[in-house]
Amino acid sequence: MNLSHADLQLIVDEIRTLAVPGVIQKVFDAGPRRAILQVRSPGHTYNILVSVAPEDTRLHLVAERPRVSGPPQAFVMQLRKWLHGAWIQAIDLDARDRIITFTLSAIDPTWEPQPDDERALRREISLVCELVGHHPNVFVVDQERIVGMAHGRSLGERDLRPGAHYNAPPPPPERGPQAHPELVAREGDGSRSTWLSAHIDDTLAQQHRTDLYRRLQSDLRSRARTLRRRLKNIEEDLGRIEASARYQIFGELLQSAYGRVKRGATQVRVPDYYQEGMPEISIPLDPAHDLQWNIDRYFHQHRRYKEARDDVETRFLQSEEALEEVEDARQTLQELSDADLHQLQAFEQELRASQLLKRTRRQRAARRAHAPRPPYREFRSHKGAVILVGRGAKHNDALTTRVARGRDLWLHARDWSGAHVIVRRERDQTLDSETLIDAATLAAHFSRGRKDSLIDVTYTDARHVRKPRGSAPGMVTIASGATIAVTLEEDRLERLLATEIDPGD
Repeated sequence: MNLSHADLQLIVDEIRTLAVPGVIQKVFDAGPRRAILQVRSPGHTYNILVSVAPEDTRLHLVAERPRVSGPPQAFVMQLRKWLHGAWIQAIDLDARDRIITFTLSAIDPTWEPQPDDERALRREISLVCELVGHHPNVFVVDQERIVGMAHGRSLGERDLRPGAHYNAPPPPPERGPQAHPELVAREGDGSRSTWLSAHIDDTLAQQHRTDLYRRLQSDLRSRARTLRRRLKNIEEDLGRIEASARYQIFGELLQSAYGRVKRGATQVRVPDYYQEGMPEISIPLDPAHDLQWNIDRYFHQHRRYKEARDDVETRFLQSEEALEEVEDARQTLQELSDADLHQLQAFEQELRASQLLKRTRRQRAARRAHAPRPPYREFRSHKGAVILVGRGAKHNDALTTRVARGRDLWLHARDWSGAHVIVRRERDQTLDSETLIDAATLAAHFSRGRKDSLIDVTYTDARHVRKPRGSAPGMVTIASGATIAVTLEEDRLERLLATEIDPGD
């Protein structure tokens, strides 16, 4: 709800009658770009809400102040610096625009009390509340210069940086609509602000309820689409696994081709001993390598797909189950079409707690604020192994020396600066080849050598890695190790990066 100039005139008259003269005792944080001024006038204490949030622009008295957790916003800290203990001398509404100005006698922020001082050094400042347009704002103005504001966005020719001369925005061409009849009918003892506060809160709650319902619809629809796409990809993986039996056959049949393959050949014809009549078939070859390398490659591909079968089938069942749960949630949401805001918020919490939907950016930020960010990113291998990747040089030190256990596998791109990588493993556990390649791929990707076509990655048990005393961040020595050469396969890398676990989840 946008307050008209006439609405604000009635509210300003009400505040002037009740709270002027008065002293600002405290400034409370009331949410993004919102603050509450607690004013003490003879015999009474009043709370004045000042909101310049784009979707909720208003100024009026409120009975109670909202409880906001977390550190106060910078805007509120600025107001506390300038307004604490300030005397309200006047409150005025611009004759043509929705601009409210508090004239204040404020304690000079630079004043330091001395033993012989009888009273604080004061100076006259203004609190200018521009409740106008798409970019409402609040300014603290000292000697006609801006010393504080809700946000520092300059508009058009107006310079709104700290220290700039304050200039009011150009007035609107028209005066605006008449005051709301309910405001006109109410008078005395804050009743206008009481009605206005309840009316705006109800309007905003209904709007928030509508927005939340639509967002949940969109999020669940998007989640279902993602799961269907994932199931399709997994079905393709299962198809490749079923077809991988031919790789073993190719490897065995190629063993009969020694002495018949010319260098640089792209294929060779051999008899197929597994078919009746032993017809000849063509087997593709990599012309850059010899026959033995091609035989080994086919056997490796067969083992790779065979090892992946159980994991792929598990992922298929998990994705099918998740899709069923999402479809059930969509049906439940449809049944909540007439539910109020609190019911929808509870349903959203349930969805995000069960991880059917990801937590919102604000929820993840709140969780991170209470728990410091770990020194690593966390990924999952094709078989579900935990892979930790250092975020930077100092984080590499923390990951290798404090997080890694002696039995974990440690990796790093050879001859390149980059992330330390740790693969978690249990005692006496042997890592499969796919997990090793996954971890080496991440070590190569998070290194300066990521643009090379072939990157060597050193790996060893974490117990063999030492941090020399006084060495630079990220610098370590290893007692023994092996090397694996990897090429950054786009599909593999995309799969790995998609598994990153946000610490706020």
